[in-house]
Amino acid sequence: MKKIIAVLCCLVIILSAAGCGEKTGNGNSSAGSEENVSVVDMAGRTVTVPKKINKVFSTSAAGAIFIYSLAPEKLAGWNNELREVEKKYILPEYRELPVLGTWKGTNFTGSIEELMKVAPDVIISMGDVSPKYTADAEEIEKRLGIPVIMVDGSLKNLDQAYEFVGKLLGEESRAQKLAEYCSHTYAEIDRWLQKLPENERVRLYYAEGPTGLETDIKGTVNSEAIDLAGAVNVATSGLDENVRRIQVSIEQILTWDPEVIIISTDADAKHEVYNTILTSGEWKGVRAVQNQKVYEIPCEPYDWISRPPSIFRILGVKWLANLLYPDLYEVDLIEETKQFYKEFFHYELTDQEAAKLLNPVV
Repeated sequence: MKKIIAVLCCLVIILSAAGCGEKTGNGNSSAGSEENVSVVDMAGRTVTVPKKINKVFSTSAAGAIFIYSLAPEKLAGWNNELREVEKKYILPEYRELPVLGTWKGTNFTGSIEELMKVAPDVIISMGDVSPKYTADAEEIEKRLGIPVIMVDGSLKNLDQAYEFVGKLLGEESRAQKLAEYCSHTYAEIDRWLQKLPENERVRLYYAEGPTGLETDIKGTVNSEAIDLAGAVNVATSGLDENVRRIQVSIEQILTWDPEVIIISTDADAKHEVYNTILTSGEWKGVRAVQNQKVYEIPCEPYDWISRPPSIFRILGVKWLANLLYPDLYEVDLIEETKQFYKEFFHYELTDQEAAKLLNPVV
């Protein structure tokens, strides 16, 4: 009996010690406790987080859209005031979440005080997992005392991002479904691209900005969908690759002479850039204009190619691949669009809505 009592006492001491771990910045015990666990994020950092995560804030809109697609009930707030076009597609119960601001590096556009009132369990930093962005995440974590989790925001690793965050939030089943959609898309695109000779890939200019004279350099998170869709982004040579969005001249575009132009409109209902490119005299020497191969990118509620570089890019790859190579990549885009909005964004499109999204100029 004495031996049994002694063993029980030892167990009590061990369990008590385990519950008295070092406190983290959000008041929870460290990884050795029942409240916390250690995770390795997608930048390879070991971070202590609450075992049960109920509220998540993202440093940027891309991450907020991602969290909304996976577990909207856990989204702590938006980064910016929602536009009417966003509210149309977002479930009513999440339209009035607090607007908290955006982190740009280590600068915050909102109120730290208001963010702390919301008390997110973790903050997601979704984007590049480079040393620079990792350093920014660690500075934010130190400043707030809230764990910051790095999530790879590249389109080619979106399936892995869903699997990782799904496990982090205890949403493995839903995350697996979304990850499989992404994996299937990669495999599908890669399979038919193998049939496309390099010299037959379409040369494309990605027009951005109020006059169409801004673009994104090849190989960045903002132009990744163009690469995956099998196009050749003409903005490659002689440019500073450390800069993403660049200003270009009409003379440079004439030199590039793209076969196709796609336009990021920022939901411009008047289609001003589209009309300018097709009717302005300075653009008439471009092959894409001469052949009437100028297209607006679907943009509701977010641009399908970039800005922000969100989950909608996975649908954008399908749209662009079919636009450029309809004989090689045959797909029912109406059904694809309806499926994506339903599974990723909790919204049931009609056939008419899907057709309008796919043809914004009509």
